[in-house]
Amino acid sequence: MDAKFEASETRTDYRLRSIEERIDTRFAQFELRFARFENDMLRAMAGLVKWIVGTAIALGVAGITVMSFVLNNAVPKAAPAPPPIVINLAAPSAPVR
Repeated sequence: MDAKFEASETRTDYRLRSIEERIDTRFAQFELRFARFENDMLRAMAGLVKWIVGTAIALGVAGITVMSFVLNNAVPKAAPAPPPIVINLAAPSAPVR
């Protein structure tokens, strides 16, 4: 009876170790996949932030350009003042004596 029990215990131990090894292998694979996924997400987020910042800067520059163009050309330029009218009178003649 002890021999059967020992054989059964040995097989059970072997099967449990085999199951534990498979579980450990699966967890290691999962951790590796998760690390790759996390790395991909971080790179995608960094790229997205760069695009958002670049777009915001470009829109700001475009907005300032449009506003300065509109403000410079919205008010018509005042015509220069006409030159003053100058009337030349003849010099008064000297009184006769």
